[in-house]
Amino acid sequence: MKTPYSLTTKLSPLAFALGLALSAPLAAQDRAVFTFNIAEQSLSNSLNQLAQQANMNLIADAKILEGIVAPSIHGQKSVYDALEVALKNTAIRAEVIDNSIVIKSTNSKNSTSSTTDKDSAVSNDLTEKQKDIEVIVVKGTQLKITREEMDRTSGLSNSDIFSTFSGIEANNIRNEAGALDVGIRGVQGEGRVPIFIDGSLQSTHTNRGYMGTSDRTYIDSDLISTVNVEKGPTAKASPFSAGAIGGTVSMSTLNPADILKEGQNLGALVKLKTYNNNSMPKVSDDPVEQEYYQVAPSHNSTDFENGSMVLATAYKNDDFSAVFAFSDKKVGNYFAGSNGYEDFVEVVEGWLSTFEIHPPVSPGAEVVNTSFESESYLAKFSYEFTDEHTLEVNTRHHQQAAGEMLASYWHKYEEGDYRRLPDGTWEEIPAGEEAMPQWQLGTAHVNSISAIYHYLPTNNSLIDLKVNLWNTHAKLDQYNALASNLGSNALQYTHQYANTRSGFSAYNVSSFKIASQIPTTLTTGYAWQSEELKPKEGYEDTFYTKYPTSRDGKRTSNSFFANAQLDFNDLELLLNMNLHDVKIEDRQAELEHDFDAKLDLTLQASYLLIGNTFVSAKYSKAYRMPSLYEGTVSNEVFSFSPGYPITPERTNSYELNIESTFSDIIATNDNFTFNFSLFHTEIKDMLATANLPNKDPEAYSWQRTYAFTNYDSFTLPGIELKLDYKSQYLYASASMINYQDVEMCSNELADIGGAERCNSEGFLGSLTPLRIPPEKSYIVNIGATLFDDSLDTGFIYKKHTDKRHPGGFLSSTGVDALEYIPSGYQLDFYLDYMFNESLSGYASVTNLTDQYKVSTGSIVAMPEPGKTITLGLEIKL
Repeated sequence: MKTPYSLTTKLSPLAFALGLALSAPLAAQDRAVFTFNIAEQSLSNSLNQLAQQANMNLIADAKILEGIVAPSIHGQKSVYDALEVALKNTAIRAEVIDNSIVIKSTNSKNSTSSTTDKDSAVSNDLTEKQKDIEVIVVKGTQLKITREEMDRTSGLSNSDIFSTFSGIEANNIRNEAGALDVGIRGVQGEGRVPIFIDGSLQSTHTNRGYMGTSDRTYIDSDLISTVNVEKGPTAKASPFSAGAIGGTVSMSTLNPADILKEGQNLGALVKLKTYNNNSMPKVSDDPVEQEYYQVAPSHNSTDFENGSMVLATAYKNDDFSAVFAFSDKKVGNYFAGSNGYEDFVEVVEGWLSTFEIHPPVSPGAEVVNTSFESESYLAKFSYEFTDEHTLEVNTRHHQQAAGEMLASYWHKYEEGDYRRLPDGTWEEIPAGEEAMPQWQLGTAHVNSISAIYHYLPTNNSLIDLKVNLWNTHAKLDQYNALASNLGSNALQYTHQYANTRSGFSAYNVSSFKIASQIPTTLTTGYAWQSEELKPKEGYEDTFYTKYPTSRDGKRTSNSFFANAQLDFNDLELLLNMNLHDVKIEDRQAELEHDFDAKLDLTLQASYLLIGNTFVSAKYSKAYRMPSLYEGTVSNEVFSFSPGYPITPERTNSYELNIESTFSDIIATNDNFTFNFSLFHTEIKDMLATANLPNKDPEAYSWQRTYAFTNYDSFTLPGIELKLDYKSQYLYASASMINYQDVEMCSNELADIGGAERCNSEGFLGSLTPLRIPPEKSYIVNIGATLFDDSLDTGFIYKKHTDKRHPGGFLSSTGVDALEYIPSGYQLDFYLDYMFNESLSGYASVTNLTDQYKVSTGSIVAMPEPGKTITLGLEIKL
């Protein structure tokens, strides 16, 4: 909520039309600079495109915009500067409220004088009640996360930036090698929620043994400027929307506005951060000694051993801008919390007495295989050749070394157990000492480049063309293979492979009016993507088996999409269509899959119900084609099996939203927003892992097939509730998501495991229980802004209900899988202070009460970090 100056804007009765669970602070939009390329055209179309290019909502009375022509808008500008150009020589005002642009007529409706004072056209201060206005454009159901919010919620993992937003889950974040794997409303993995960064897609399919698979995206969160999240299938045209049945995540890396002070053309940014509650492990090169790593029982809370550093510089003028940034991050193994440990102690009834089974990690002890080191480099350029032609180039390099482990190695050696020494002898572990497997760090090297060309001819509202070409390449050396012959313990899981993605897209936006009355925007486009997974050259000498762990295949897809947006006086209609196909080639098994084209259809309607209440409804019928990982064969635990053919997933989903805003509730100029969402997602033929009978007639009766297969359905209905209050000094929000009657169905798996065909826990021998979220989750944020918004401080409370897995659902696999995860909570504190325009500092304490808790997506009892203090300093030069 921190802003560089005080604002007293009163929220209008219609500033509810956001469709957002949270929205970006005004200060974030004020500092942000966007590259606008808008032709001279009608004011309604011009404002529409302005809001879209700035990722904002637009609220206006369409009647006051009729018959007005707006001048062209070109170059890098703030939202305020762009609005000043658009509204010049009109009697219309614009007010920026949170993430919305609100348009209204001034008192002098007949004025035609030139507007030279920015504040006369773009107002930051309301002095009267705003009249009822009508929605012309609502961008959609999006959540925007700003740099301020990321600093507020930053923990030891890059995925922590998503931890304070309801309906967004990060898969097993403490054991994902620092990568992102995001789910939305229980839908996750294999392209269901793609993450694209600066116009390129980078995700790597990763085998996690009996923990299933991950869809990893590698990036240092310190280089992220903003994150836009859309829940559910998108109603907007997008080159990345095919298969995104859960939602989309769009990230923008640092831009000049994040680095430069106001009025600067050249400047630099230095950002320093340090943490306690972690320690870098000293890992032996000997795989035998790695099996018996001595775990530290506790850690001194005053030791701030590691941290991060960002160095960035930027330059901009009217035609050209550039950003160069470097980030270095180092985090050791963290230490677990202490309070609540007893909730994870299992009491078992024996023949003669009861006994207790304790989690491998003791209260306050070191959590092995959680350290992380990375270096990242960023270079971005934008050049406006003419008023009609713009080119943007983004490049990023990320290299890291991170700990991770397989679930079957999550165990502890303690007093009375024996450990093997490098010379082959054995010794007993003494009292007071505990040991767990600690492997050397796996590595990832990722290179990404994208080029975006924008052509917008002057005085032609029918052409707004964007062409995007991108490529990402990842080289990985990690411990998630099977049957490697490089050595014992961790070395038998060594996995060296490469993942390459390339893409091309071109789409055009046309703005016009139907019957001279209805403002309409039509988007049409085409997208092509290619993905390859390849084992390291010479893999034949490093595996015992016929197939290596790595897939060796290629997947190509084509997508033709179209979107129509019709804006009536008080109603907006969106119709989105996407026709897409997929071809998969398996070079190892010499198989091919051709999945015929399927048509996705999404319809969204937004309507002003009464003066302060907005409603919207969205329906989607969409398909997700099998991923390259699901359609190819390897020696990994779960693989494609020709005996179990796979088909595309079919998704039907709908969502209803209602949002109301009230002003002057407790204090003058305060506002209260109520948002309620009802959602229902049904995935038919859902692809997931399963333990299936082996159909080879020569197979032994005990042999099984661990494969991807189509479940009958996975249904995720639920509700989201969000309350938001803001005043001059105080703000508060509370959100809740409640999944109701979650149901997973499979005739095939029910027959094998003797379970009900449809149940709420998943099936034995599969990893489906991990996909099911806890029934309820809550998030509460209470804070205050003081000293002209220079100080921002507050608390964040997060809680989830308990969760159960089927008893013994991974029996006979060597995994001590969690069957019950107790309810848990976490309380965080943050403080952010801006000393001046050049210097600011921040501090946060995550898990303030030092709770011993486990992520609801975890398969084993791997606790979250205990109380952790983060201190940071940001300097602009």
